[in-house]
Amino acid sequence: MTPALPGREIVMEGVIAVVTGLLLSLFGLILTAVAAIENLARQVLAGMGIRGELQTALLIILLVSLAIGAFRLFGGVFAVLIGLVLMLILLHALLVTAGVPVH
Repeated sequence: MTPALPGREIVMEGVIAVVTGLLLSLFGLILTAVAAIENLARQVLAGMGIRGELQTALLIILLVSLAIGAFRLFGGVFAVLIGLVLMLILLHALLVTAGVPVH
């Protein structure tokens, strides 16, 4: 067995934290953009005199369209980041199983 490097656990946790942070930041950016577009659409519809149930129905259609568009636009990035996090967690589990001490 190879001796454990003193900072290996800290480095692995740091890499997982960075990738997870990127994923959450991208998700937050998308949510902020969707909220701004929804607010703008609500104001435009209210300015045109469209209120109540019709406005709600139109906003639901808009929000579903934005969600589909976001996943089509950023789907590859999400898939890569989620895959990277899962691979890092698997690597971490394999290192622990191989006898690398966890502190």
